[in-house]
Amino acid sequence: MSDPVKLLVVEDDPVLRDIMGDACAALGYPAALAGTPVEAIGALAQYDSIRLALVDVVLPGGISGFALAQQLHDARPELEVLLLSGYGKTLTLPPGFTGRVLAKPLPLDQLRAVLSEHLGAA
Repeated sequence: MSDPVKLLVVEDDPVLRDIMGDACAALGYPAALAGTPVEAIGALAQYDSIRLALVDVVLPGGISGFALAQQLHDARPELEVLLLSGYGKTLTLPPGFTGRVLAKPLPLDQLRAVLSEHLGAA
């Protein structure tokens, strides 16, 4: 029997989403994958076992990753949410934002470290 899904990856680019999903699974952390905020909320409702969400900052549908992170946290306060951005130092953080933003693409060793830190050993 496989471990329950503990990870949610929200990425609108289907190629990057699949790469992230494959990398997480290869590291022993199978992930629920979502391409939109609506899919992310649905996945969170489907998997009670999700403990960490990796959310792209730029998403379709008029909602930012920052806003989605807040919605996910409001729905499940114990959920840890880390944001991913390809904008690097040019990214403007919203006022009051205290979360963590990781630069993407994440090298495999950094992804492994992040998953291990937040989800424990695979």
